Amino acid sequence: MDGGAGGQNQGRPRRIGVVSSAATDHRSIWTFLNRAPHSLRYVEAGGVRTRYLEAGDRSNPSVILLHGTAGSLENFCANYDALSQNYHVLGLDLLGCGYTDKPDFDYRIADYAEHVRDFMDALGLETAALIGVSLGSWVAARLAHDFPERVDSLIALAPAGIVVDAEEEAAFAADVRKRRSSAVADPTWESVTTAMGRLMLNQDDLIDDLVAVRLGVYRQEAMKAAMGHVMAFTRGQEQLSKEEWAKLKLPLLVVASVDAPNMFLDNAYEIARVVQSAELREMRGCDHWPQFEQSEAFHQIALEFLAKHSRGKALTAAV
Repeated sequence: MDGGAGGQNQGRPRRIGVVSSAATDHRSIWTFLNRAPHSLRYVEAGGVRTRYLEAGDRSNPSVILLHGTAGSLENFCANYDALSQNYHVLGLDLLGCGYTDKPDFDYRIADYAEHVRDFMDALGLETAALIGVSLGSWVAARLAHDFPERVDSLIALAPAGIVVDAEEEAAFAADVRKRRSSAVADPTWESVTTAMGRLMLNQDDLIDDLVAVRLGVYRQEAMKAAMGHVMAFTRGQEQLSKEEWAKLKLPLLVVASVDAPNMFLDNAYEIARVVQSAELREMRGCDHWPQFEQSEAFHQIALEFLAKHSRGKALTAAV
């Protein structure tokens, strides 16, 4: 809080016969995933056909990855391999997002949280640890507040769902609505890149694959109608109150991207202040997606936290 043949390269210069010195370090979604045994599937979650990626041994504690506003499960492409060494890892396209179904109503934070709970039910998961980025952290906090028995622990990146400065929150939400709406109304490489432009501290980290996946999502005809539903929560009055945040008793790790002094950094410090059980870890060299820009550093702190607090119960039945 992303066509046709050749459409992904529209508007970009083509380099012919040039081999970059960085070619051996080329990053794509597949270079992150190609060593991680995984499956890409769909499941009916509360009547919503839901796309998800599954990696790791099902007998291990489960960790569910929740992306940000109008994103998709690819937002965690750099993390499935490392996390799945010791955990049963699941990334899903949230309600109305990615290639998950897009029912015709405005989605509130409680609706997103209910969808995650339905997803857990569909896979037979009694409990899980949650890792959420931006909107994903907000949804995770709502689920943990309303159904504390379902959430073992929570890691919040670029945390949302708490208001420190109401004026700044409203201005940011309006900007997000504008950029996402413009991108889905005219989905080109340039408009999608603009929509995703604030995710990375280093713009070189916004790799082509991430833009291409988001462009494909936004070119779905159903996405044009759904974007208003997806963004409905940004119109206000959806945050957890500070009293609700304070009621969270689960282990909570809050990641603060200290090189990006913005609303989300303020949110991280405020949540760490309000929630008694919260641990705060600062990360450098990243902005909205620390799990991607600084994946190795993120894995170190996330795995340390999960080792102390994950106790998720295994699937009750094969899916």
